[in-house]
This record gives sequence, structure tokens and C-alpha cells, in this order.
Amino acid sequence: MNQPVEPAYFARLNAATAEINRRKQEVLEGVMAALAAQKEGRDHPRLWTPARKAEQREARRLKRIALDTAFFPRLPQIIVTQPTEDWRDFTNTIRGRFGATRQE
Repeated sequence: MNQPVEPAYFARLNAATAEINRRKQEVLEGVMAALAAQKEGRDHPRLWTPARKAEQREARRLKRIALDTAFFPRLPQIIVTQPTEDWRDFTNTIRGRFGATRQE
């Protein structure tokens, strides 16, 4: 009975490990390029400049506002009018809480 040298589970695990190592190498190359650009006085997307810091802060602020609005949306405004004198007039008047009316 011949058994496979490497089961399918280990093959998938090796493929995932290779992908993780490739991503790590890509990040490391980007960091090294940023350090080289900083030494030469050039700009690089990975360098943390005050302008990028302000952009990041503004993006975080807007994201926080969106999150708060999603969980706690603004309530609709309720317009309360002055109560009328004749409170028994139900023909063309919609009456609300605390004497609020709306004429149809």
C-alpha cells in the first residue's frame, strides 16, 4: 500500500505558509524602501508625515461619526402646535399628544 508522501492537509498548509512568507517579504521590502527614501530626503507612501497624520486623524473622525450615526440615528423632529379652543372638533383635525393638532 503506497501512502502519499505529503497529505493534502500539509500541502495546503505549506501553500498558506508560502503566501504568508511572500507577504512578509513584500512588507519588509516596502519598509526598507521607505527607510532608504528617508535617508535620501525623498517622500515615500510609508513615511508618517504630519500631512498624512492629519489625513488619518480626519478619516478616523469621519469613521467614528458614521459608526455613531449607524447605531444612534437622529430622531425625527416632532412639531408641536398650539392647542385649539374647541377640542371636540374631529372632522378635519388630527390630534396628537399634549394638544398638538394638524389641520387636514
